Amino acid sequence: MKHIPLLEKDDIKDPEFKAFWENYRFDLALFHVWAHVPKAFKAYTAFNRTIWEEDDDGFPLLLKEIAVVQASVIANSSYESGNHGASMVRRGGTQEQLDALIAGDTDSDLFSEAEKLVIKFTNEMVVDARPTEETLTAMSETYSNKQISELTWGICAYMTNSRFANLGGCEIGDDEDYGMMSLGRKT
Repeated sequence: MKHIPLLEKDDIKDPEFKAFWENYRFDLALFHVWAHVPKAFKAYTAFNRTIWEEDDDGFPLLLKEIAVVQASVIANSSYESGNHGASMVRRGGTQEQLDALIAGDTDSDLFSEAEKLVIKFTNEMVVDARPTEETLTAMSETYSNKQISELTWGICAYMTNSRFANLGGCEIGDDEDYGMMSLGRKT
């Protein structure tokens, strides 16, 4: 077996879960992987939305998108790096930056020093499960503990999302099968 099958809404037996999913404001291919565990689906979708809430003192969303794309690239998830690459560009990143992340050119002059620091932090969190003292010190000179923690939640969430996308064989563009455009908005 190469991937687990995507669960279709018509195959849901639990009427409460089916109603929850039917009333969700959009549908993603990834949901069809998560749906194999309804309780986790409901709890995790609620949590996952918190990653993208904007707070006045929150971590900058463009930098969070860059981190999410980098984490997804490391996880070999074209589904997440593609979806969030489009979001990164919408939030002010460039296609050239996205191409550089996907190509592994994370030291490119296309990135500002702040962006390079976030990429370095992301790499260390994903690969080594912790930042080096040098990287964490540099992060703490610019960002609050709350902001660093928010970024870490985002990195961890999208490592999880990438693994589930890979488990279900989700690729960039698969959301279109569920009435979504590649930019993640309802068609």
